[in-house]
Amino acid sequence: MKKITFVWTAFLLFFALHTQAQQSVLDDLDETFDSAEIVRIEAKRVKAALKTLTVDYEVNNNSNVDVAAYLQIMDISMEVVEEFSDEINYYIGSAAQGNSNIDPSSIQSKASQIEGNEDYVRIKSSDLQIAIQQNNRSVARQLIREIRGFLNTQINLAKEIKTEATAFKAVATVYNVRIELVDELTGAPVPAGTLPGYGATNQDTGEVFYTDYYTIDTFANLPAGTYRFDAYDGYFDGASSAVVTLDPSLVGSDGFIVVTLQYWSE
Repeated sequence: MKKITFVWTAFLLFFALHTQAQQSVLDDLDETFDSAEIVRIEAKRVKAALKTLTVDYEVNNNSNVDVAAYLQIMDISMEVVEEFSDEINYYIGSAAQGNSNIDPSSIQSKASQIEGNEDYVRIKSSDLQIAIQQNNRSVARQLIREIRGFLNTQINLAKEIKTEATAFKAVATVYNVRIELVDELTGAPVPAGTLPGYGATNQDTGEVFYTDYYTIDTFANLPAGTYRFDAYDGYFDGASSAVVTLDPSLVGSDGFIVVTLQYWSE
């Protein structure tokens, strides 16, 4: 009895620590997503300022266009882009340390490209100022196209990072499931230990997870997905199967999803 109590206590401690670690990974992925959104917003802010400059210079044919106003917005926003591209690298790296199923390389590569483009936006914007001051319209038009291209790349990469971070949240999310039995005739509760054990088959991968002797009614840390839950039949009894898609909305206040199987006996 002491051994069973010790094992159950150890399981609860592991469950609490793992839940905390999982939440930390999810928080890191949220920070990755939010940082990418800030990058997207700031790049669009510069793009809007560039559009205002372009319209005034090209459409209105204003040779004294206010380049300084554009440069001020660009400088402030690119500072933010640089800062939050670093944040993206940091938080996706932290998430990967907390969950081996997360490969940070794609997001980190995109964040580095965003930061590299920030340098090009600054350099080309400085060149644009000179071209406008010299009223070299052909050079100015080319520089405007190049700057717009770098900004569009930043915006698109930020969107891709957000998509990847969201996908990683599904990978990082695991669930704890508890099996409960009810009599198929009366609906009365039946102890889960009445049957020898239980299995959960992932309907997408075919991978099968099992309960063990000490936690016979519990599956710990099942990856997100759809599972068929089965019971091992006894000599003269058994239980129905149930197919359940694990979802946060199903998690109870104790941190478990309850899967109910119908118990039968001859």
